[in-house]
Amino acid sequence: MIERAAAYALLLTFFVLESALRKGDIARSLARAPDDQSSTLYIFLSLIIILLVSIFLDFWHVGIFHNQPLAIAGLFVMVLGLILRSYSVIALNQFYTLGSLDQQDLIEKGPYRIIRHPGYLGTILCWCAAGLAMENYIVFIIGVLFLTLAYSYRIHSEEKMLILRFGDRYRSYQRRTWRLVPWVW
Repeated sequence: MIERAAAYALLLTFFVLESALRKGDIARSLARAPDDQSSTLYIFLSLIIILLVSIFLDFWHVGIFHNQPLAIAGLFVMVLGLILRSYSVIALNQFYTLGSLDQQDLIEKGPYRIIRHPGYLGTILCWCAAGLAMENYIVFIIGVLFLTLAYSYRIHSEEKMLILRFGDRYRSYQRRTWRLVPWVW
């Protein structure tokens, strides 16, 4: 029960950090940018669906499994995800947005030295691990499915925009880094 409450607290922390760390009007907005192709909406809806499903299933005690070590591991992964997400937002500063900003440069420092989309990885880790921390396999499965689909679409849109913006420089960066998960993708 304590792990479940901690998981909800960490999800709330995610939203607080998103609001506090994002710089500039474009980065703080949920408005659709031309390069976005509705991916921000899909990600936001995925997060809301995961949250609402978790509350509903928690209330009705559906999908619950009892494994405290796995729940604690889920909390640990959630914290790691929040740290990675926050570090990524800070590293990009006001450029943490999907939009063609004329003054934007290709950022290759911090977590971006290894992974092209570490902020997305941080979000996926946090929200998928919430299902483990809540000891609910349905929340875990929904988190994995919804966020994998939403972020795959987002990454595709974003990388297309970045290739147009930076050309061969971004292609070279792609060859040196992993898209989302080192040694996997």
